[in-house]
Parts: sequence; structure tokens; C-alpha cells
Amino acid sequence: EGDSLYYDRIKEFASATNNVIITDSINKGIVKGHYAEMYKQKDSMFVTKHAVAINLVEKDSVYIHGKILMVTGKPENRIMRAYKNARFFKKDLSGKCDSIHSSTKMALTKLIGRPVLWNGENQMTGDVIHLIGNNNTQKLDSLKVLNNAFLISKDSLGTGYNQVKGLNLYGKFRDNKLYEVDIIKNTEVIYYAYDKQELIGIEKKLSSRINMKIEDNKIRTLTSFKNIESTTYPEKEYPENARKLRGFVWRGEERIATKDD
Repeated sequence: EGDSLYYDRIKEFASATNNVIITDSINKGIVKGHYAEMYKQKDSMFVTKHAVAINLVEKDSVYIHGKILMVTGKPENRIMRAYKNARFFKKDLSGKCDSIHSSTKMALTKLIGRPVLWNGENQMTGDVIHLIGNNNTQKLDSLKVLNNAFLISKDSLGTGYNQVKGLNLYGKFRDNKLYEVDIIKNTEVIYYAYDKQELIGIEKKLSSRINMKIEDNKIRTLTSFKNIESTTYPEKEYPENARKLRGFVWRGEERIATKDD
């Protein structure tokens, strides 16, 4: 659909201008924008000008936006690209980056170019982020944050930030919610430790690997492995300028909280 439509039957080419809506009734998807081109023989689509793709996954809509959206290939081997200020949003999970590359055959979505991912109150950054799905269940299965992995969450009871960094981060999803995270190689932690909502200290820790269990989008347990160096400081004895790990960048103002964002 669109305000203006053009169709060439011989070339099986169609284009539309202004208020464009492309509906995929088989795969429960809609793509919107203000200019679109479709090539039926190539199973390809090009959409720009406020382009957004909306897909229904497990009764939850996923919104993907980019200055340009390109979709190519048959449904079982389809590739979607969103680039120039790409972003996506779904309940409990959102992110942004320079470009998004998603393959249905591999059930793999890559966030490329200064990516940031938010799962609940947890912010994750790295050089590249991969989201891996399960084609049988149509749900998220796991994620990888590769090179310079950094996880930050605001201390729920205070003004500080819980932080974990390392080389790579590997996360596991259950019912589309992150429940376990492993961070490997040269890991560092700053963690605000509480006992019955009373702050007992700020822990600074180094180790080879860290495992975290997450419930209700909050870190519940944090376990370190091998070559552990740990010190817990009383809050008054730990200076403010030492409470952020090298490379700390809180990007909360960029967070995508709604589909309109």
C-alpha cells in the first residue's frame, strides 16, 4: 500500500511512495516507510525514509529501524539489513548500533558499529554483539558480546553502578529473558554488596572468569573463578573516582524505552 504505486508486470518490479505499508501475511511481518521498491523474482525489498520493520515473535512485536532497510532471499534463507543509525525494540530487550545484519537461516542477528544492548536494567557493550535465536522455538537462545565486553547496571538502592568487564561475554536466555552470563579473560568487577538492603561495602575484584545468575533483570549471584584478587571497601573509604572501571560509559540517555523511540 502507498499514496502512489508503480508496477511493471514484465520485470515484476513494484515501487511505492509516501505512507508505504508492505504486509507479509505468511511470516506475520509489516514494513513501513515513505519509499519502497520490491523485486519479486529476487525476493528482495528496499525501504527508506522513516523505515521500520515490525515482526511478531511469540506474541511480542519486534521493531527494527534504520535509515535504509533491505530484505533479500526466500523466507527460509532471508537476510535483513538495517543501516545508518539502526535500532531495535522489543519488550525487555532493545539496542542500537551503526548497522544490523539478521539471517533467518542462521537465526543470527549481528549488531555492528558501536553497539549497545539493554536487557531490563542491564547495559551491555562491546565491539560486536551477536543475538542467536532458535528456529524451532522462535525464541532467543543466547548472545555473544565480542571484544571489550562491558556490563553495567545501576545499583538499585544507591547511586553507584555495578560493573563487570572482560574480553568476551556469553549470555543465555530463557523465555526471551537473560538468566545467566559468563564473562571470560581478564575480568574486573565493581559490585555494591548488600545485606538486607544495607550496604556492607563496595567490592573490587579481579579474576579469570565470572559467572552471573540474573533474576528479574537484576544480578542475584556473582561467582569468580581462578586467580582471584578481591577487596571489599567500606563506602566511606572508597573514593568516588575509583568507583568506575576503565572504559566505563553509561549510555542510559540513549536507551530505547518504547517503540516510538
